Amino acid sequence: MFQLMKPTLLKLFLIIVAVIVIVAGVTFAGIQSGRKSLVSEVEEEAPVIEQAEEVTVKEKKKWQDGWVKLDGEIYEYNKNILTFLIMGTDQHGVNTAQSGGLDGGQADVLSLLVLDPDKKRIEFIPINRNTMVDVDVYDASGNITKSVKAQIAVQHGVGNGMEESCEYQVKTVSNLFYQLPIHGYVAMNMEGVVPLSKAVGGVDVTLPNDFDAGNKKYKAGETVHLEGADVMTFVRERDHEVGGADRRLERQKVYMKALISQMIKQIKENPVSVTSIFKAVSKYVTTDISTNEMVYLATLASGYRYDGKSMHTIQGETVKGEQFDEFYCDEDALKKLVIEVFYEKVEE
Repeated sequence: MFQLMKPTLLKLFLIIVAVIVIVAGVTFAGIQSGRKSLVSEVEEEAPVIEQAEEVTVKEKKKWQDGWVKLDGEIYEYNKNILTFLIMGTDQHGVNTAQSGGLDGGQADVLSLLVLDPDKKRIEFIPINRNTMVDVDVYDASGNITKSVKAQIAVQHGVGNGMEESCEYQVKTVSNLFYQLPIHGYVAMNMEGVVPLSKAVGGVDVTLPNDFDAGNKKYKAGETVHLEGADVMTFVRERDHEVGGADRRLERQKVYMKALISQMIKQIKENPVSVTSIFKAVSKYVTTDISTNEMVYLATLASGYRYDGKSMHTIQGETVKGEQFDEFYCDEDALKKLVIEVFYEKVEE
């Protein structure tokens, strides 16, 4: 049904976009309206997680909609959390609307960015682009005509390559995470990776696995400096045997950590540099985050922690499909991850 295109790369880090507005100057009113608009645009209903454990008679007396029981403990969705979908698409050139159909380009890099005001942490949940889900197909009026089982990256292609495609992708990712509220999105196409890496002066990464990219050969444990076209090779290409996409995902996670660290370092040394960083990639970016929302996010995230524990992994299995690799989530592990990141324990 769908032909998968070559995988692409890690895309924009949301906070960099937000800090631009801080550099330009902000107002208190803008901060407050940013929070209000982010929350008002999303139904703050708890994810719909099937109850796997029996609820006792005592627990039923105080039970509330949206609660979930895991390992004998009761949890509720944390409505203070803000969640964003970061997408990297395999389109070329500056962002322009496509004709629709299947021309929107695939979202080969997908990651949830989570801002937790209670723990004051930034969390990332990278999503395997080969995750098998129900992909919706739409007609010209935006009505669903059918759903097919396919890799989650395909969903972005069923649209115009810009806002329409992003909205379709957000819905599908939300469904994968049990109808998780997603407050906004940022997408950047593959052409942006070279100017982005150049703007931050490149990054140093330690290889998580051996990687043969033809003219580039990397060894596990080796530390290399990536800049320009080398970044494209590192995060885009993959071995074509079963599991090659999984190893590529590990490299993307390593690159993401290094990129964020380099950005934070550079901005601390020279706050104005964020303007040139965003200017270098802005024409490759599609987002539904308004200026006031960016202001709020930048102020919110400025004091948050980001460390080695901030990057989560979705457990599952990769198998060889009829044509392409297929990744199937471990549902029990996914539920535990969602509860760990997005829920808080109900106190007695």
